[in-house]
Amino acid sequence: MKILGISSGYHDATAALIINGKPVASSAEERFTRKKHDPSFPINAIFDCLSQANLNGDDLNYVVFHERPFTKVTRSLSSSISDFPKSLDTFLNLSKDAIQTFWIRQNIRKHIKIAPEKILFVPHHMSHASHAFITSPHKKAVVVTIDAVGEWISSGIFLADRTRDQIKIQPLDITPFPHSLGLFYSAMTSFLGFKVNDGECSTMALAAFGRPIYVDTLKKILQIMPDGSYALDTSWFTFKDVARAPVTKKFLDSLGNPRSCKHEFLFDPLNVKTPISAEDQKYADIACSTQHILQEAIISYMARAKNLSKEVNLCYSGGAALNCVANSVLLNKQLFNSIYIPPDPGDGGGAMGAALYVDSLMSKNREIFDIRPNLGTHIDEASFKELATVLDPAQWHRFSSTQTPALKKTDLMVTTFSSDALLLEWLAKQLFCGRIVGWCQGRAENGPRALGYRSILLRPDDVELSRRLSKKIKLRAPFRPYAVALTQNEAIKSLEHQDSASLSRWMQFSYKVSKSAESKLCAALHIDKTTRAQCVFPEDNPAFHNLLVSYGKLSGCEALLNTSFNESGFPLVNDSTDALLMFARTDLDILIIGNTVLEKRLDKKNESYKDNCFNIERPLHRF
Repeated sequence: MKILGISSGYHDATAALIINGKPVASSAEERFTRKKHDPSFPINAIFDCLSQANLNGDDLNYVVFHERPFTKVTRSLSSSISDFPKSLDTFLNLSKDAIQTFWIRQNIRKHIKIAPEKILFVPHHMSHASHAFITSPHKKAVVVTIDAVGEWISSGIFLADRTRDQIKIQPLDITPFPHSLGLFYSAMTSFLGFKVNDGECSTMALAAFGRPIYVDTLKKILQIMPDGSYALDTSWFTFKDVARAPVTKKFLDSLGNPRSCKHEFLFDPLNVKTPISAEDQKYADIACSTQHILQEAIISYMARAKNLSKEVNLCYSGGAALNCVANSVLLNKQLFNSIYIPPDPGDGGGAMGAALYVDSLMSKNREIFDIRPNLGTHIDEASFKELATVLDPAQWHRFSSTQTPALKKTDLMVTTFSSDALLLEWLAKQLFCGRIVGWCQGRAENGPRALGYRSILLRPDDVELSRRLSKKIKLRAPFRPYAVALTQNEAIKSLEHQDSASLSRWMQFSYKVSKSAESKLCAALHIDKTTRAQCVFPEDNPAFHNLLVSYGKLSGCEALLNTSFNESGFPLVNDSTDALLMFARTDLDILIIGNTVLEKRLDKKNESYKDNCFNIERPLHRF
């Protein structure tokens, strides 16, 4: 059985290929178009998935879309027409998007040769629920989905069971639009001056600098009921255009004006003495209050899910499941024996969920599988080597966004190691000496987080390196903290939660760092001494795990600061060209694809890392 899943039309358009019940490929359209969160029909991602499995459209049994277009159209248009003609612009924009979604069947057939009866549609929240449960290790669980909105539903509670011949996922409770935790958080994100469907992570990061002093005000907007359900007082918000600070006069009278997106925050987790204005502190307090009430609502809703289902295992998906701080609060409440969140719980994962749901209906006795977090494009080391050897260093500055000076031929060095072991030993020394490395290996991650396949790596204990990373490479706001990748042994020593190692495979939780480990991980800590952690297991990513071990032999800490290989406003790099262009544009020191290394060799006088890095032997072939 070969099934292609598709999600598109809102954000993070994605394609996923399922063969005999097992996901074999998953790619987001943004990785090819270079438009972050690209919502357009994922034609490039579709062809990438098919080519990875050497398939054509004729080979597919079904193509499945992650929601029901007609239901979405009726909700989109009816919610915008109520204020007509005041909402004319919004109505026209939604109409355009709705028409494109409504004709999705024709669009699929335009690009894939498949009979119309083989094109199926799965409700949005069932796609999320299927993704969470079918990829989990559980035979029975309660499944909770929380996002902005899918068709007319904002969240759902499902009872899932695969103890018999066929997987069954049955809804127990739904929350209708516009009562939405996701829309509430996105609206507050917009009010705080961040971009909706992208800046929610900034709201979460800013919250750590604030105080929850506006919770009582926000509880008038988001009302949490004694039975664990919730409701929004829509007189405070208008959800007709969330991207435009969708608050009413009632909201403005209580909380003041929205923040301009052009205003930069000076909050810095690496420098607590930075002077902060009263206005900035107010926005941080609003962010903190927003995060606080979101967490309270999620905990109450999860308690409702447990009471309705009587299950002890939780599977969780939807955009809200990307909030690692709220996830950690949920974890610490110990409502469930286990919590499972897939690597891509947002709308991108809906493509895989829709395909898995249809497969579960068509097939019986599927075995439980271990989902892989890297089902994207395989990076081509040969093409990288070919490109790197013909570079003209004198033209380097033409690509630079940080005014890097023109290089000489002797300043760029291309080398290939004869074995993984030699590469990792050399690279560990380079990282220990303070160099910042772009690391691309194998297939790209499916989902928004870098997990050691498209990562930027550096020492986790060097605050100045972290500042350089933000200013000259990532080009991102200093108040946003970085994550850390560490081995299981290091996780047990450095993170306070006893189950942190088993839960942290895909960076889904943040953890308090033990007092003894704060100095070792200081560059990856937030202001509250927490870090978003990825525990790397040898069976998941052998090369990355071995690099952490090699680095630990030099530093005494098997951990590296790990952040996504992208600049602010861009998706993760996908192929060797993307990686090479970012290497040229920014202040990265080293780029590694496979066993091939491209290295900038600047004047020693200007170097920030130790001189002995120049003397590290290279047992390799030089071009």
